[in-house]
Amino acid sequence: MNLKTFVRALPAAAVLLLTATGASAQSADGTRPFILPMLAPPGPQTWLLGQPYGNTIGAYLRGDQWYSAGQRLHFGLDFSMPCNTPLVAIGDGVVAFVDDMGFGSAPHNLLIRHDAGFVSLYGHLIARPPVEPGQRVVAGEIVGYSGDPDLTCTSRPHLHFELRSLDYQTTYNPVEYIDANWDMLSNIGSFRYPVFQQDLDNARQWMSLDDQPEVVFGGRALNLYAAPYPDYRSGQPQENPPLARTMPPLEGDVSASLTRLGYDGCCTGAQWDLVDSSVLYTIDGPVGQRASIFQWNIEQAGAYQAIGQAPPPFTSADGSHVIAPRGESEFAITRVADGVEYVVNTGGEFPSLSADNSKIMFMVTAEGGDGQPMTNIWVANVDGSNARTLLSFPGISARWLDADRLLLSVRSEQITQLSVVDVNTTGAFTIGQWERVRGLTIAPGGGRLMFYVTNQQDPTMSGTYTVETVAGAQPQKLDWFGAYTWRDADSVYYVPFDSTQSINMLRYYHVVTGEDRLLTDPATQPFAIANGDWSVSPDGTRIAFWNALDDTTWMLEVR
Repeated sequence: MNLKTFVRALPAAAVLLLTATGASAQSADGTRPFILPMLAPPGPQTWLLGQPYGNTIGAYLRGDQWYSAGQRLHFGLDFSMPCNTPLVAIGDGVVAFVDDMGFGSAPHNLLIRHDAGFVSLYGHLIARPPVEPGQRVVAGEIVGYSGDPDLTCTSRPHLHFELRSLDYQTTYNPVEYIDANWDMLSNIGSFRYPVFQQDLDNARQWMSLDDQPEVVFGGRALNLYAAPYPDYRSGQPQENPPLARTMPPLEGDVSASLTRLGYDGCCTGAQWDLVDSSVLYTIDGPVGQRASIFQWNIEQAGAYQAIGQAPPPFTSADGSHVIAPRGESEFAITRVADGVEYVVNTGGEFPSLSADNSKIMFMVTAEGGDGQPMTNIWVANVDGSNARTLLSFPGISARWLDADRLLLSVRSEQITQLSVVDVNTTGAFTIGQWERVRGLTIAPGGGRLMFYVTNQQDPTMSGTYTVETVAGAQPQKLDWFGAYTWRDADSVYYVPFDSTQSINMLRYYHVVTGEDRLLTDPATQPFAIANGDWSVSPDGTRIAFWNALDDTTWMLEVR
């Protein structure tokens, strides 16, 4: 199939129609009719976007338990925030219901019928809203305070917000109706990339914030995919340890060039080859046909070719080994270079390989003697020999840092404790513990971590942190807050979080020296990363990203 034929076979953008129970997404002048339901601007001390509306991975995994009435999609927006955050009316209207649990979203809820032809629902409020049915409210007026569906204010404090039709039977994507910088909001928050569940038989459908379907309560399930990607139902190996790389700090006259890589609409989730910085991989395909994996050659003016059917295999960090299930309890680990295969019994739990591919780690959760789930962390040689339980602890998880060390994480309520253990000696130490940790990433080589914390008792402590993975290391709070991705072991690229700016800026920050420099000019290099979807090449010089300005893959090259 040639390129033109392939593009014609892809789905056209759906047209949002005016229905008898709703209104158009935008007014005649192109503006969205509503404001956000929070008074304060977004940020690490106020609120951030949690789970978006629609075809999210969370909704796919919990569709039968939580979202079965809503066609198995997340039929609202979740905004992460501390309890008692003031909430406001998104537009003028009349209060319709207060604490009517027929609409769900306990412990308290509120519904407002708006003059613009919609109903807004505010869910999981901490107390009965300070308004009454029949009361008229205006945009920006406080109508309630956020809470926690678990009644703790330490478990899952957030606002669940819906936008419904006047007959309450249909929910709409609030992104289409609320005036906000959604692309900026999607780049940082409680939920990490990937955000949306891909259907490999319709690879482009419902993969962005503003391309999500209306939900009709009681309608048929919309996401019963034969080939979901990623498929977390059958398990996944823990994220690979990043390959070690250290580059010279950027010096002199350095900037980033901006290049459009993909053809129209291609492709979410672009990923660089694990060792070759001239090769990029995407997944794409027409409706009704299993998607293919495409290999792009950046050095040859973006030439590309289909190299196989999606999904891609699970591999080691350097791509030299492939991991695949073998029956109910075993996995085959195959060395690509010579086809040597090791079959290991992990009880059906995905193994992940250490940085040097000499060892595997897997986690098995079972009920403990007191009825509390206990997670056992196992390690073994790559061939399955010398298998042993490294440690057992409730709610613990582990990821490789390098060839010999694991990063351990234990979360209790909102407190996360991070530790390091050497799998050879079992020697361990605690890095630290923090409240409301989000966005934890490991630097190439495993020597540093970066994360951010939100809604701290001392507001000055909310923000982005980095810490070395050595005993006695002190965390360093950075002077900026934004979305970040590692360039090498000592530096990151980041996009400052600013909800007033629709165009992103790419910046460089060196952890050791503190150098912070701007790499793009918003006036001449406009771009906006969508869904937190960006990937750095192995040599740290190229960034592939999903551009919200045209829903196509672009590249930033730093030279």
